[in-house]
Amino acid sequence: MTKLYSTSAVSRNGRVEVDGAEPTALTVIQPVELGGSGGGWDPERLFAAALATCVHQSLVVIASSAGHDTEGSAVRAEVTLSGHGAQQYDLDARLVVELPNITDDDRRRTLVDRVAQHCPLVNGWEVSVAQGG
Repeated sequence: MTKLYSTSAVSRNGRVEVDGAEPTALTVIQPVELGGSGGGWDPERLFAAALATCVHQSLVVIASSAGHDTEGSAVRAEVTLSGHGAQQYDLDARLVVELPNITDDDRRRTLVDRVAQHCPLVNGWEVSVAQGG
């Protein structure tokens, strides 16, 4: 396998520093729901952003190479943290892909299935297609 890209991030002192990114650091907070101040980045938000971006970039690459119009496409990632007992957590993610310029339901579903296999972050999470594109 050929390495295509590598990056790193370091989390410390309430910040995550990402090599080569601008800004280079993001303040990481606990959400209000977990007793924090809210209003910033937390691990679940960071994961949702990474997941939505990975799926959308995969969508654009795969759809464009097949001659499909991806203008207006979008991917929404909803990440949920659940707890069951002291310090035992589960993470769940659901993704919804919008493809307004591909009107055939079967073609959209086939494309989204290919995208789910292409993006390494999907890892079995549910990926659905928004109604009407």
